[in-house]
Amino acid sequence: MKKATYIFICLTALLVAACNTSGCLDNQSAIPLAGFYDSATGKSIALSALDVSGVGAPNDSLLLASGTSASQLYLPMRSTKQSTAWCFHYTQEGLDDPANNDTIVFDYTSEPFFASEECGAMYYYNITRMSYTTHLIDSVVITDSLITNVDIERISIYFRTAEAGDEEEEPEQ
Repeated sequence: MKKATYIFICLTALLVAACNTSGCLDNQSAIPLAGFYDSATGKSIALSALDVSGVGAPNDSLLLASGTSASQLYLPMRSTKQSTAWCFHYTQEGLDDPANNDTIVFDYTSEPFFASEECGAMYYYNITRMSYTTHLIDSVVITDSLITNVDIERISIYFRTAEAGDEEEEPEQ
């Protein structure tokens, strides 16, 4: 009898330990993370004079507002579309003109992915093509074209920047 009780307690403990009642702890969204870099040095930079918004997105699509310093930014894609574009508007004095705006466009396929009962379903995206303007953006690099819910930087955006003292000095009069 003692042996049967011992086995019952052990099996019950194993079943309780094996159950996951905490739900999904994984990132439930497949949103690409983009990092900002200086094109001359390749070093990470933080930008604060920048508005980033979705092109043709419904309602308020502002992802980053000027005055907020950021070195990375999530750029969400739309599962109902095959293309998403973002506008980069520079608010720094001398650059605050729509003529200086840059746009990045990603074409992609979206595929529903069922992660688990706890996590549910999400979309994975496979970037098939990219284009961008080059006013202040020097280049854009995709390090992994498959966008999943793994939270890593997959897009690197390289900006042309000017260090203090790089500007031509005005002649004294």
